Amino acid sequence: MKKIFVTTFNKKLYEKYAYKLIDTYLNTNQLIPLYCYVEDEIDQYPKNKNIHFINIYSSQPECYNFVKRNFERHKKLAEASFLLDACRFSYKVFSQSDSRKYADSIFYIDSDIEFIKSIPEDWFDLCLPSDTFLTLHERINFYTETGFLAFNNKLLNQKGESISNEFFNLYTRLYIYDLIYALPAFTDCHALDATRWRFKFLHQKVLEYSNYKEKILEVNSDSYKTNVSDSELLKPYIIHNKGYKGLNTR
Repeated sequence: MKKIFVTTFNKKLYEKYAYKLIDTYLNTNQLIPLYCYVEDEIDQYPKNKNIHFINIYSSQPECYNFVKRNFERHKKLAEASFLLDACRFSYKVFSQSDSRKYADSIFYIDSDIEFIKSIPEDWFDLCLPSDTFLTLHERINFYTETGFLAFNNKLLNQKGESISNEFFNLYTRLYIYDLIYALPAFTDCHALDATRWRFKFLHQKVLEYSNYKEKILEVNSDSYKTNVSDSELLKPYIIHNKGYKGLNTR
C-alpha cells in the first residue's frame, strides 16, 4: 500500500516556518514521499525527487471558488478570531481530499511541524491499522487537534463502496456549499468533527457509513491544550510548533 505525507502552505508560510518542515524531512531521510499543496507557482519551491508540489487551485477548483466567494467575509471574521477564519483552514481539507489520488494511506501534517528522526516503516501500520479509517488526536470536550491526521483510503463499507469517498464528500461539502458557516466555529477541526460524528453516530445504522473505525492517539494528559506532538506515538519523531496560530498570511 502506497503511503504519503501531505501538507499545505504558501510562499509566505514557507519563508516563515514551512521551510523547516522541508529541511527536517530531508535531513532525517523520511521513507515516504511528501506532497505539498500550495496556492502559488510551484516553480519557486526547492526541487527534490521525494517532494511533490501541487497547485491546489488547479487540482481542487472548489477550493479556489470557496476562497474567492468568501474573501470579504473572510477578512472581517479573521480579524475577530482565527476560529472564524474558514478560508485559512479550507486549504487543509481540500489538500487531504485531493491527495487521495496519490496513495492508499495519507498522513497529513501541518506545515509548522518539524521531523526529529526518520519514522520506521512498521510505524505507519501501527499508526493506521488496516481496519481503521481515521487516526487522530481527539481532545474530549474540546475540538479535535488536526495537526496530524491519517486516512485509510482502501477501507470499504458494507456496500462495497469506499468509506473515504463517503467521508470526503461530506467533509468538502461544508466548503462547497458554505455549510462551514453553520458550525460553532469555522476551522478544519470543526469541519472534521462535524463529519466524523455523523459517521460515529450512524455507522451501525447506515450502510454507507458502516465499517467506520477510528484510532485515537494516546496522550498522557487530560488537558485540552495538548497537541499532536504530545502523542506517545508521535513524540519520538516530530515537534509541532504551535506558536504560529495567530499568524494569518493567507
